[in-house]
Amino acid sequence: MSDSKTIECKPSQWFKIRAVAILFMLTFFSLWFFKDGYWGYRDKNVEVVMKQLFLGENEEASKNVDFAVKAVDEFKKKDYTREAWAEYASAQVVPTPADKDLLPRDFDYTTRWPEEIVNGYDELKEGNSFMLWKAYSGRVSMPLEPSEKLFDSGTIGEQYIVCGVCVLFLFYAAFICIRIMGRKMMVTATGYSPPGGDEIPYSAMRKIDKRKWANKGLAMIYYEDDGVTKKAKVDGMVYGQFKKEDGEPAEVLFGQIMDHFKGEVIEFVDDDEGEEGDEDVSQETEKEGGA
Repeated sequence: MSDSKTIECKPSQWFKIRAVAILFMLTFFSLWFFKDGYWGYRDKNVEVVMKQLFLGENEEASKNVDFAVKAVDEFKKKDYTREAWAEYASAQVVPTPADKDLLPRDFDYTTRWPEEIVNGYDELKEGNSFMLWKAYSGRVSMPLEPSEKLFDSGTIGEQYIVCGVCVLFLFYAAFICIRIMGRKMMVTATGYSPPGGDEIPYSAMRKIDKRKWANKGLAMIYYEDDGVTKKAKVDGMVYGQFKKEDGEPAEVLFGQIMDHFKGEVIEFVDDDEGEEGDEDVSQETEKEGGA
């Protein structure tokens, strides 16, 4: 407030906190979907590939991909000795999908079978390959129960699309926030200036809708400009706010508008005020406002 007749309301703390929260949320989701598309889902596919090798329990994977090789089945094909099995298993390459885009870009396609399988003769002989998988997943920090099926290339590509949508929303939200931060609403002795707009003289104002002012801090001013009826908003939540410790700047600003206004005011009033036992019934009415 520069003097008793000029009041400025800049973007409120309420708006700034919510703007930061929205921008943070959109940034988080943008990065999350990018992460899933670029490496997250590919890393999960590696987990499916390795579990398939150990257990072969993923029937969906077995039906739809070309790497359904189970170590335990290979073990059962012939009567291996401990040494023969170790020699055979140590020479085998981890089976992978034909589509190389499903696995991480740095995945080594010459990776040999894990040592848990190579040295797992006793467990395989007893048909207890789960213990081998448990030991391996613990050693390499893989989940014991990974994804149920491979993420295909379409699903991976969708993550980039959703990421792009989030980025568009992020830029749009940032644009709106920056625009609001550079604006203010103001009243002077002669009129009201809405955010980003020219001053509206009090004499041009014809009607004020203040039904939402008490609950949402919103009011609509209808005014005449060159014979055309236009409207402007007073947004006390975004600009100024109503904190008592700050002097309730938005309330003071709107109060000065009402003090100078001589047109119609639309507001809610109680029809049955003063009657005991009856519920208050609010209705929309129009009444003449005064200076």
